[in-house]
Amino acid sequence: MMRMNLFEWLKKHKIGASIFFLALVLRLVLFCINLDAAEGNFIDTIRGQDGYYEISRNLIDGNGFSFDTGPVYTPDPLRPPAWIFIMAFIAKLFGSYIPVFIFEMLIASFIPVLGMCLARYIVSDRLAFFVGILLALEPYAILLSVLTISETPFTFFLFISLLFLFKYIKQPSTRSIIWSAVFLGLAILVKPTVQFFPVLIPIALFLIFRKKISKTLCMHALYFFVISMLVISPWLYRNYKEFGVWGLSAQASFNLYQYLMPTVLAIDNGTDFATEHSALTFRNNLTGSDITLATEDYYIEKALSTISLHKTALVKSVGISMMTFFTHDGMLTVLGYAGVRVPNLLDKPALTILFTEPVRLAGIISAYIASPAILVLLGRLFWIAMTLLFLVGGIRYLWKGKVSSYALIALFIVAYFAFLTTVNGFGMNARFRVPVNVFIFTFAVYSLSALWHSVRTFIRVQTSPHA
Repeated sequence: MMRMNLFEWLKKHKIGASIFFLALVLRLVLFCINLDAAEGNFIDTIRGQDGYYEISRNLIDGNGFSFDTGPVYTPDPLRPPAWIFIMAFIAKLFGSYIPVFIFEMLIASFIPVLGMCLARYIVSDRLAFFVGILLALEPYAILLSVLTISETPFTFFLFISLLFLFKYIKQPSTRSIIWSAVFLGLAILVKPTVQFFPVLIPIALFLIFRKKISKTLCMHALYFFVISMLVISPWLYRNYKEFGVWGLSAQASFNLYQYLMPTVLAIDNGTDFATEHSALTFRNNLTGSDITLATEDYYIEKALSTISLHKTALVKSVGISMMTFFTHDGMLTVLGYAGVRVPNLLDKPALTILFTEPVRLAGIISAYIASPAILVLLGRLFWIAMTLLFLVGGIRYLWKGKVSSYALIALFIVAYFAFLTTVNGFGMNARFRVPVNVFIFTFAVYSLSALWHSVRTFIRVQTSPHA
């Protein structure tokens, strides 16, 4: 009976199941490749560079929420707790990180299915299917599914929150708005990028339902804000107890001092990021290694006072970061974890070299074509194409009069992520784009479909006997 029910369920949801299994197989294949490159060391294969594994290990060993490898174990001020606590709980329960990996594989493989469901609110089921396929195939997202860092659980929780939000917009209900708030709170506790959504989403709801604002809508907006804040409040209190300041993380101030400031200086001084970053030790005698919620105001002041002297460079940095956000492919990192060593010939972003040293860039491209780095070039070309298609698709979608709330929210979220993450300066990469790939692909596929329809119509007209 159970077999029959399972068969009927798979038959009913065959499209979603197919995308799920495609995503799962691809992620397991890359894991095997990376495991071989790591000479069979499982922990080295799944461990990222952000300290998530190390902090979870310290929690298991009773050393607290700390990134330190030995006494004294100081409280970590940068990483939010949700994913780390989940990792520690599963690893402690089973005495191994293998179940953690399995759990991450499952939610990572489910993300393309959730993405397809989100895309259905904006485009047709047929186009949404291709969005799911693209999410399953995207190499950098596959790599992040293998590593125990934040993007996979963050994207998973964010997608569920947005699905409940879209469901609420379609048919308002208390249940939908509460679950959307709960999963948004969990997403914030994995990665604080969307920490402003508890305020922005209620504002968006008032704009969407501006012609029929009611007491119920006001209550639902209040529920959303209060519940999402309640979910994150234990961590706010923890930081208050540890650092004497209410806050989620010192990551924003850390990025401002450690990434944006050296980027701006590199642009104005004609140097590179590494040179300016290494000079932090000698600037105001501050390294930035002790940035916490208690000290971040001091570092923010130092960073902003320096950046304010380089306004033109700041504008250039934001522009370069925005372009990098949309076009960075991440293939160099994917190949590196797979054991394929590709020399990085780019000491500056490719766009910067294109405008300043085009001949040198041509030489770099020629050198890449003759090596496995061809995959890097193909990846970059793919994302340049996706960016152009996304822009055309977004404009066309709005121009055609299809100004749906779902599309506007999707476009806003892409713009929000693109702009907010410019604080990373030259540290910007494909990782920051992964949570919004679903909407970039949605409008890109919509644009490509319209282009294909126009080409077919043109060919049909030209080959018609009455043409």
